[in-house]
Parts: sequence; structure tokens; C-alpha cells
Amino acid sequence: MEGPRPPLLARRRPRSVVSWPRTAFCLGCTVLLLLLVCDVAAEEGSTETAKSDSPRHRIDFGLQWYDAAEGDSMTGALSYSWVPLEHHAFAATLALVGSDISNAEGSGVGDTRLQYSWVPSATITAGAWVPKTLGMGFGLIVPTGDAAKGTGADRWVAIPTLGWVFLIGERFSILPSLQYFHSFGEGSAGEDFSSANLELGFLYVWGSRFWINFTPSVFRDFEPIGDTNVDLLLTFGMQFSNVVGASLTLGNIERPPDQDPDFVRDSDSFAQITLHFVLPW
Repeated sequence: MEGPRPPLLARRRPRSVVSWPRTAFCLGCTVLLLLLVCDVAAEEGSTETAKSDSPRHRIDFGLQWYDAAEGDSMTGALSYSWVPLEHHAFAATLALVGSDISNAEGSGVGDTRLQYSWVPSATITAGAWVPKTLGMGFGLIVPTGDAAKGTGADRWVAIPTLGWVFLIGERFSILPSLQYFHSFGEGSAGEDFSSANLELGFLYVWGSRFWINFTPSVFRDFEPIGDTNVDLLLTFGMQFSNVVGASLTLGNIERPPDQDPDFVRDSDSFAQITLHFVLPW
């Protein structure tokens, strides 16, 4: 993602006491609690979704913006999700990097993340609100980027995942997940990388049209940096039709990007706009 990497602990800025992502985070948490109370108290009787119409394919295109100490940066991502069976899902995410928006030395395709998910506790679909990493499974980061141009990390990364889906009512879900990242097959430009990520997602879906997802997470880097980071993400989404939807994610990001695990953030403000295309077959 980056060209020549900056010194690991250089240009760190003091944390701000108050920031708009944290304000949005607190507001979203309050809204989720209110929606949960309403959902548990509501009577079951107005369910119109037919399981036979559950979507199985989805394409996402997202733009991520970071407000960092060394300057703003932006990246893109193109994802495909496939749910062949009601408890199994596959996803592939391709990073898109440009020198004019990401401070890389070149432009092109970044590294690719592949993910398999098994969710025995719930029936899943390719709906726009369904996370690409869910339940138990295995992920793999493939070094499709060019390390010489700063668009890739020149290493493979294995990601075993342990998680579950707890359904509360018809609309609310709690999504705990523990992921372990371990690199192998490093090239000349790659370094050893080992870390763990513990997150707890709170997902509320209303009428298969609106959704809110609030996810705090703790990311522990064992090597090469040896640091612990806390991320806060809040997503608002809307399905405009049976095919097209969009979502906005706000938050604070401390963890390094998947394609550049050596990079050090310092509570960067984060925003992401994503278009979701749920295919009707």
C-alpha cells in the first residue's frame, strides 16, 4: 500500500480527546439499544421475507478515506461474495491502489483477501448487511500487489477465524469473532507478521432495507511492532432496491492495513462509502 515505509514510530500525533467518529459511535450504540428493546417487545407477525428469494451473490465497491497525521489517504476495494449453501459463504476482496490517492509509488492492484465462512448457528445470505467474515472459517491474503511500487506487502498471510452468530429476535444479531494473522512465504520485501484481532459486532436489520452495524475491536500485533490497538466502527446502510444498496462507515482506526502490517497509525479518523449490488440469482 505504501512505498518506502516510514519509521515505525515516527510522526505519531497526540490523540484527540473528542472526535466526530466517537460521537457517532456513542450515538449509534444508543440507537442500537433502543432498537433492540423495540424488537424484543414487538410482536412477531409482520415478516414478509421469503427464504426462497434469499440472494446468493453480491458485488461491493468501496472507497476508504483516512485522516492521518502524515496526510489524508484513500484506497479502494472491490469484493465478491457467494453463499452457495445456507451456512457457508465465500468472499474475495481486491484492493485498488493509486499513487495519487494512497501515497504509493505506483498505481494498480493491491493484495487480495480470500475468505471462507461457516455459520452453523444461523442461515446466511448475500444480503448487503452480511459481513464478509462471519462465524468460523479461514482467510488468506494473497500477494497480488507489487511491493516495488508500494501496492503490496510481498507475503502470504493465513487467517484462521473462530466466531459465532447469536440471533436475538428477528432483527438483532451479536457477532463475536477472533482472528489470528500469520505470514509465510515472505519475499525479499516482506517481513514476518503475526497478530490477533478480537471484535464484537452488533447488527440490526430492519425490514431488509435498513441496517446498523456497530463493531468495536482490539487488535494485538505480536510482530514486528508489538502494540495493541483499538478500533471503533459504526455503519449505516440502506437497500434502495432489490439490487442496489449503499452504506456509510465512520470510526477511528488504529490497526495497520492488511496489505501493510508494518505501518503505524495513531487513531486515524476513518470513513468508507460502499455500493452494494445484490445479484438476483
